[in-house]
Amino acid sequence: MLEIDLKIILAQVVTFLIGVFVLWKIAWNPLVSILAKRKNDISKNISDAHNLKMETEKLKNDYEQMIKDIDRKAQELIQKANILGDENRKKIIAESQIEAKKILDSAKKQIEYERETVKTDLRREIVPIAISIAEKVTEKLIDKNMKKELIEKFLQDVAKNN
Repeated sequence: MLEIDLKIILAQVVTFLIGVFVLWKIAWNPLVSILAKRKNDISKNISDAHNLKMETEKLKNDYEQMIKDIDRKAQELIQKANILGDENRKKIIAESQIEAKKILDSAKKQIEYERETVKTDLRREIVPIAISIAEKVTEKLIDKNMKKELIEKFLQDVAKNN
């Protein structure tokens, strides 16, 4: 049957207690320090993750604010560009109108000059003809002084009509 040997049981208990004591002295402190270090690392990682999350939120808010500022500045630049474009358009139109007026005035002066030139040319051509006709008609009736007065009167009439 089964016999229980107390010496063997006592030796096993003592051996077990010595093994536990040795493990306690050798392995327990390193195991506890590893677990404490792991706990600290996990706490640090959680804290770092929280800090990163907070920093990310701050960066996101800063980014959104920068986008709003950029949009606002872009709108301001567009408005300024539109105002500048309108001013330049008005300036160009005004300059074009001034230039057109100068061209029109120059054309009027040229037309007036041409008109005067034509009048002068016509007088040069008509005067000899008129004198010739007048001489033929009035040769016998009018003396030279009277001829001269009639010619001057004719020329004045021609100048008034043109």
